[in-house]
Formats: sequence, structure tokens, C-alpha cells
Amino acid sequence: MRDDLDSDLLKLFVEKNLELPEEPFRAELRLRIEKARTGYGRIYWLLTAFALAACVAVTNLVIDGVALLCGELAGVLQITGEFLVTPAGWAVVAAAALLSLAFQRRVLSLLT
Repeated sequence: MRDDLDSDLLKLFVEKNLELPEEPFRAELRLRIEKARTGYGRIYWLLTAFALAACVAVTNLVIDGVALLCGELAGVLQITGEFLVTPAGWAVVAAAALLSLAFQRRVLSLLT
């Protein structure tokens, strides 16, 4: 096998590569595709700007929500901890554990 086959093939392709005459259908289709691409580009940048503006507008609400959550979290954790040391809390934990095991076994049996 000759090593210069690729170069021979490339030369043949370059020699035989003739430009096709411009057809009205091809020209119109090319123009439509270019117009659609520029439209999509504009829509992309418009949506990006809108998303950034929405993020800026919502930032203060998110910060206030996080501050409220952190402030109330200590109280919620204290109440939850006090509930879990009662017999009812132990019953809830046991029920949750049993449901978790049952669900896990059912999912694993479906997978195998």
C-alpha cells in the first residue's frame, strides 16, 4: 500500500471540486438560514439580559428570606430536638426508618 494515497486523493478532490452554479432556491435558502440565525442570536441575548435583570430584582428578596430562615432556624431546631426525645418523637423516627427500609427494598427488588 502506498503512503501517498491521501495526498493523491486530496489533489484529485481539489482538481475536481467545481463550484456549482448559483440556483435561486439555494440562494433563498441560504438567506433564510442567515436571517434565522441572526434572529436567534438576538433572542438569546435578549433572554440573557432578562434573566440577569430578574436575578438582580430578586436578590434582595432572597437575602431577606435567608436572613429570616437563619433567624428562625434555631427555634425550629430546638422545638424539633425537644419533640424527638419524647416517646411520640421516637415513634415518628421508627416509622420513618421502617418506611425507608420498605421503600429501599421495593426499589432494589425492582432494579434486580
